Amino acid sequence: MKIASAQSIREAERAAFERGETTSSALMDAVVRRMAEVFAPLKPARAVAYVGRGNNGGDAIGLAARLGCPVLVRFPGDELRVSDETRRQLEMCSGAGVCATAPQPMADTLILDGLLGSGARGELSGEFAACVHEMNALREAAPRCRTLAIDMPTGLGTSVAVRADATAAVGCVKPEMLEDGAEDFVGRLYCIPLPEVHIPAACADSVLEPQHPLCRLPRRPYSLYKNRAGRVAVVAGSAGYLGAAQMCAEAAVHAGAGLVALYCHADVYPLLAARVAPEVMVRAVHSYAEIAEPDAQCLLMGPGLGRVEGAEADALRALVDHFPGTVVLDADALNLAAAQGWGFHRRCILTPHPGEMHRLDPRPAAPRREVVRRFLERHDCTLLLKGARTIVADRAHACYNSTGGPFMANGGQGDTLSGCIAALAAQGLPPLHAAALGAYSCGLAAERIHRRTGAIATTATQVAAELPAALGGA
Repeated sequence: MKIASAQSIREAERAAFERGETTSSALMDAVVRRMAEVFAPLKPARAVAYVGRGNNGGDAIGLAARLGCPVLVRFPGDELRVSDETRRQLEMCSGAGVCATAPQPMADTLILDGLLGSGARGELSGEFAACVHEMNALREAAPRCRTLAIDMPTGLGTSVAVRADATAAVGCVKPEMLEDGAEDFVGRLYCIPLPEVHIPAACADSVLEPQHPLCRLPRRPYSLYKNRAGRVAVVAGSAGYLGAAQMCAEAAVHAGAGLVALYCHADVYPLLAARVAPEVMVRAVHSYAEIAEPDAQCLLMGPGLGRVEGAEADALRALVDHFPGTVVLDADALNLAAAQGWGFHRRCILTPHPGEMHRLDPRPAAPRREVVRRFLERHDCTLLLKGARTIVADRAHACYNSTGGPFMANGGQGDTLSGCIAALAAQGLPPLHAAALGAYSCGLAAERIHRRTGAIATTATQVAAELPAALGGA
């Protein structure tokens, strides 16, 4: 989805109205219908819509009416001052009750923030600030209460802001929703398309969502066989870190690689060979200089590799420099690259977390998007900077991932991610495409598990096992 300002979308809507291509009523009905398609599976016990004077309130009421549950509507002031479209949605929602006072806490409540749109500026005060505090308190007061912000959380970027679990970005994503720290207020980003309106993008960056070209996996020909489905060579694992090697290699299998060969030192070979999935070919070497994989399309190096020095470090660097296909560097390979000052070519995909990123580029702290930009000025590669809103970029384009969540905050997720990316690259996807689809599909796999189980954590091995289904829908 495009990234554009609130002013851009207002001007685009006004132009569409003037050309007679759509009307305000038709546009709201379309937005409500599309949101209902996305959020119908929530099945809350109750919906509470906080409604301001703009059309966001109408979107909130319209969505609440389509969720098949009791609906309460809360106004910050005089309900007579709402927009005509909001009043129309309220009249259509005949079963809705209007709350004169704060609603009582109740489990499984969906709180809809339709209080203020993205055009609001400045600190909130009075009844609007009180409503924000009330929404946040209601969310915390009972089990399984969730807040969904319509278009943008009210008060985002100010001292009094709605803390949403998810945000339905209508037509475009506003730049302030992607700023560092905003993710704790925006939550999961859902992109609601607005094809009736042409919105000019503010920049070349975009947000990954189901319709994004980078989130699509090319179809496989019926005649495909293993030697044509991509071969991944993995250099990973060491004493005490065997799990990382296992997880990345098995994720590559689950993500569709035709063949996966895992290289490790001879001292850990018996342990690794006994624990990894039988589909992974485990190969022992006495030196990394022995590794030769002329038929592999992708080299994955780093998970659980441990500290590597001297001749072995030189052998790994030579392997990266001379490998003809895509190279995915993760974890200890990134630390080695930082320590030795490696350069990176266009076929390289780097997948650092913030600590590894600082070792690769120890310049003073800056916003994450700026850190990515300035690193790519020096290195013509693909960079995936992990985080709650992972950024995937090369010199031409950057995109923000929309999938995943706090249930992925556990060890091994990066190993699964690197294996998935390597498998996609081995199947012929260009580096940016492989990295973006890998981030998107791993997050989507975790969401699928979380929806089924409601568990506080989805493990990396669970995510890997869910990858075939997540990628099958890409």
